[in-house]
Amino acid sequence: MKVSSVTQRQNIAFKRRLSNDEERELRSISVQAKEVLGNTGNSVLIVHDACLPQAPVRNTGVANILGYDSDEFFEFAKTYFGINTIEVLPQGEAGRVHKNGLVCAYGNSALGLNDSLINPEVLTGSKWRHIMMHEEFEQIVAANDAVDKATTVQYEKINGENSVFRKTLRTAFGRFMALERDDELRVEFERFKRENADWLEPKAVYDIIKRQNDGLEFDNWNSTLDNNLYNHKYPENQRQERIDKILTSNKKEAEFFRFRQFVAEKHLQAGRENLNKKGLKLFGDMPIGFAREEVWANPEAFLSDCHTGSNDWKAPCLNYMALTDENSAVAKLLKRKAALNARRYDGIRFDASWLYVMPKMVDDKTGNICRLYNGGHVLSMLEDEIKRVQGDKFSSQNILHEFKAGRDDFSIFNSGNVVPEVASRVTIFESENLGYSWGNNDYYSKTLGLSADSYILGAGDHTAQPLRQVAEGMPDMVAHVTGLVRKDSQVHVLAQIFNDSIENLSNPAEFIRSKFADTMSAKHNFIFFMDALGNMSRFDSQRLNRKGNYAFKIPSDFKEKYHRALQKGHAFNLPDILARAFEKEGLCDEYAELYKKLRQMARILKEKDTSDITENITNKTKGMNWKQAILMGTGIVLLAATGVYLKKHSTTQDA
Repeated sequence: MKVSSVTQRQNIAFKRRLSNDEERELRSISVQAKEVLGNTGNSVLIVHDACLPQAPVRNTGVANILGYDSDEFFEFAKTYFGINTIEVLPQGEAGRVHKNGLVCAYGNSALGLNDSLINPEVLTGSKWRHIMMHEEFEQIVAANDAVDKATTVQYEKINGENSVFRKTLRTAFGRFMALERDDELRVEFERFKRENADWLEPKAVYDIIKRQNDGLEFDNWNSTLDNNLYNHKYPENQRQERIDKILTSNKKEAEFFRFRQFVAEKHLQAGRENLNKKGLKLFGDMPIGFAREEVWANPEAFLSDCHTGSNDWKAPCLNYMALTDENSAVAKLLKRKAALNARRYDGIRFDASWLYVMPKMVDDKTGNICRLYNGGHVLSMLEDEIKRVQGDKFSSQNILHEFKAGRDDFSIFNSGNVVPEVASRVTIFESENLGYSWGNNDYYSKTLGLSADSYILGAGDHTAQPLRQVAEGMPDMVAHVTGLVRKDSQVHVLAQIFNDSIENLSNPAEFIRSKFADTMSAKHNFIFFMDALGNMSRFDSQRLNRKGNYAFKIPSDFKEKYHRALQKGHAFNLPDILARAFEKEGLCDEYAELYKKLRQMARILKEKDTSDITENITNKTKGMNWKQAILMGTGIVLLAATGVYLKKHSTTQDA
């Protein structure tokens, strides 16, 4: 492997980073190694777009996939994590924020998009006719004055009705509507309204009535007619007259709502195009639930006084009995949701796919549970709709299904075999609960005999205990089993998989790289951004996180933080993990030169950052006389020379 010279620009000696040549080398050997391992499918980085980095001068409170900082992070992730796909969590309109400040992306709208997808800085540019002044954008940034703004997403700064962002966006909307009607943007806006009127109109109407009822949801409104404006059991003339009156009397508000949805959609597509240009696909997460206004606007599609899924979800319950009729209201609503996701993303993660196969309906009052068996009919219906929208771009490999459920709810096995609804689709597996017969690639590929294209494997997603916590032997504070320490049993499993000692795998760094390495043996794999960056905090814990739930922001200096985590063995070291996978699969001798390059690159990434030492030395020289400074300077030169010497010799020898 070529060893780049130490230059002032690269600043390698005292603050180790890969040079441009080394990054190209990393990309090259990573692709080669993944091909050898058969890891040639979707390599997915799961990230909540709200948590993406924002430089201080652009920190509005909530990030999105469009913009300079996000673009820089995705470039970095492609090189250092070896990914080819970005998967974002649900991006629907913000749902109810709990009194304790809890935010959960899975409680948001299933059809509309959140205001956070709008990048206000982009509105200051010529493509958007400068409908926002740069000074106004700076006011939005200045309004994000939270003490933890660098580390925590500030949802209220964007979604708050009285936020500076919302007020400034109203001003931008006024300028937008003042554009000539034949302006390209205005023409697009009118087309967007026509093509999405079926869900835009009810949402706009609901938004207005909700304001008139002091922010209360429809089941707390006093007007019976307003409660049933889209209920076909009520006289159509009365309903339509009321709808027309609301929209006419509140024309500006309704148009402002449509405008926000239009801009969010445009910015999402612009961000997706940027990713595609980098060779990255964008996957979206299609939640199982629906927002309150979507239940109100589609009463025939839901069962009243019921919820579905786990008790803590309290998700609205679809009229599952009618789902097999593709002309039913519930089937049409589900297909519309699938079509919107197919339009917005290159691929889709189906949240709680098991509920489409074996629905669970829970009576709100009695708690009684009713179950149905729909088989693969509903999933096939939704997949056909996605294929209809995407056409030639459709690939079944880009549809990921989550079948993880409670033991009493659903199992992927029947008499020891994987049920057909699961076996014929890409199933999401993770190794949070790694065992001899679960969570490891050998079990799925060799014991079960699953095809390489039938599953995607990762260490854990947004709901899992952080990998660092597991590696440190920390108990899972969320698990139903009190004091569960996953590492205790998992080191034994890893020792067998990697033919290694329990003592070695008890080391947290070795545990982490081995857990990651096993996923590299799968054709399709995924990593969660918190684990990739080596974070310890749990991303999703409704019981523990409170306001911090879904709100851990990637720092603007993420590269520095990542490299420091690498040196401690906490973060995702791609060449090191690939080398470990080679060891697992017995490929080290057959591909000796490639294995050697992986080890060398891994060692470079682990090199200690001595910038703190030199900074301390520099600070200490302040106030010294010239003789003392010269002596100290000589020490710095010797330190640099020693660093270069050690680097030169360490990269020419195999570990």
